[in-house]
Amino acid sequence: MVRSRRIVLATLAALTALTGAGPAITPAGATSTRPDLPGSAAWQQASFDGRPLPSLTGTSPASVAAYFAGLPAAERNRLAARYPAVVGNLDGAPPVMRYAANRHEVARSGVWRGVLDLRDRQILALDPRERGLAVEVFGDLATADRVAVLVPGAGADLYHLDEPGGIAAGARAMRAEAERQDPGTRLAVIAWAGYATPVDAGAAAMQGSLARVGAGRLQRFLAGLSAYTSAPIGLFCHSYGSVVCGLSHLPRQVDDIAVFGSPGVRHRTASSLTHTARVWAGLAAGDPIRYVPFVRVGDYGHGPSPVAPSFGAKVFATTGARGHSGYLTPGTESLRNLVRIALGHEAAVTPAAPPRPPA
Repeated sequence: MVRSRRIVLATLAALTALTGAGPAITPAGATSTRPDLPGSAAWQQASFDGRPLPSLTGTSPASVAAYFAGLPAAERNRLAARYPAVVGNLDGAPPVMRYAANRHEVARSGVWRGVLDLRDRQILALDPRERGLAVEVFGDLATADRVAVLVPGAGADLYHLDEPGGIAAGARAMRAEAERQDPGTRLAVIAWAGYATPVDAGAAAMQGSLARVGAGRLQRFLAGLSAYTSAPIGLFCHSYGSVVCGLSHLPRQVDDIAVFGSPGVRHRTASSLTHTARVWAGLAAGDPIRYVPFVRVGDYGHGPSPVAPSFGAKVFATTGARGHSGYLTPGTESLRNLVRIALGHEAAVTPAAPPRPPA
């Protein structure tokens, strides 16, 4: 037993060296987990029409939603304009109010010029500090029949939001494929780059600290989302994002969890991950994540592979997906299957071929 643990630790150390990672060479601020909202100091010291504003610590998204529900539309608009950095990131605030607040923030901040064009987009969260966080909505949350939340892995952040093959492109691809498959079902897709991801596939990606903080952020985000939509929610968790999803305590409104390119979810079985949602898993043939040791020693590693038969997930086909980041590429069976899951078309999902026996 001791010898096997030493072998595993040596393997993990070798992988860390190969990926060129380690806390000593991680860029400053790259793994920030700041709990405060931008602009929070001014908000906490202010009052609005003689009334204190909701505390930003210890106030649930449901209580935030109740506060804003009690304000006339004109007062909500004034708050969005006066405190855009807070309102635009405040879970429990109405989505349309957050969109408006973030449009104010984009208009008044010169940091976006030449970097990102966020005008006229449905930005549900926007934090430009350090690597930056962002959440963008594609579709109409108010009328959606179903909602898909994309949770990304290493390297995703505000300033990579629009890169080719990034999370926004993946969300757009899901929406377009949903329109092709079932134009009668209104699907809203949320690109949730709302946590501090590992900067790359190095030591931070092999540990759980960032995922634990991300899980808390995801839980709070979903609680705020539930205040404004009763539609079933599907979580689509890529790479390290699947660790975040695995560590989250999810509401019953989440009825599907699909992980793809996953290094593990810190659970040994699908039934220990959730008792209420269907669990799906996909792994492309050429994805190098399949060579990660699916073990956990202390806080290193994330446990068994979700596509292993013993895990118990529904394993879907990923034909056409290339590498680690090609699952949402148009024309792939992985994208088609993920959208079938998002639309609730469970029976239409094509299963992965069973593994070949050794020669």
